[in-house]
Amino acid sequence: MTDTGAAPPLLIDRDGTIVRLRLNRPRRGNALTPELLDALCVALADCGDARAVILTGEGRAFSSGGDIGEFHARTGDLAQLEAYGDQLVSALNRAILALRALPCASIAAVNGPVTGGAIGLMLACDAVLMHRDAFIQPYYAKMGFAPDGGWTALMPERIGSARTGAWLALDDRVSAVAAFEMGLVDRLAEAGSFDAALTDIITTLAAHDPAVATTSRRLLDARQGRDPLGDRLDRERAAFCDLLVRPETRSRMAAFLAPHREAVR
Repeated sequence: MTDTGAAPPLLIDRDGTIVRLRLNRPRRGNALTPELLDALCVALADCGDARAVILTGEGRAFSSGGDIGEFHARTGDLAQLEAYGDQLVSALNRAILALRALPCASIAAVNGPVTGGAIGLMLACDAVLMHRDAFIQPYYAKMGFAPDGGWTALMPERIGSARTGAWLALDDRVSAVAAFEMGLVDRLAEAGSFDAALTDIITTLAAHDPAVATTSRRLLDARQGRDPLGDRLDRERAAFCDLLVRPETRSRMAAFLAPHREAVR
């Protein structure tokens, strides 16, 4: 039975031609679910008249990536687990492609940590503002998941294949300052100035011709010698589903969740 009193997974605020989309699962670190990502895709499809779209997270996190609890709840049925993984990553890929197809500029207002596949929502935006206390961490090596969300489809274009591979293997936590120095972030802001910095970016983008941003994005995405982004993301989806059902991955999920379950007893 549907809980009609449940909070929507995505909050949508419109101020004229400025659209702000907030991932709204703060108690779960805005962990991604198919429902949240489907809502995001619907909202993005409704941004045809927007001059700027802001994507951010409600609460203290931008997004913690896939919800480990949702995966682990399905480990008793491998077919169900694989189907859920396919559903989730497919929805994430659609959201990434929808961000890349927007008819206006997009801003990732990264208000807190970004882990796992949530990186794709950040990388798909045209500009990134990050809170100085935020960080980025893959978490795939710890969990036994294959990288998704553009870690192999988008990240190497920013920092190179070798550096991406090392990051995934070592599972380093990269600070906002380090991410800025790597070229993953365009602006940094302290807690007290984050909203003002975001307003400055919005004002700038709203005054510009959105066709320039979309045309630039299309030309950059069509550079010679590259597979289409959709194909690269689909390879990530297939690899994610392959590793998801292994005993090693299921064991790592259980170990990850064990301390959290002990804490609520």
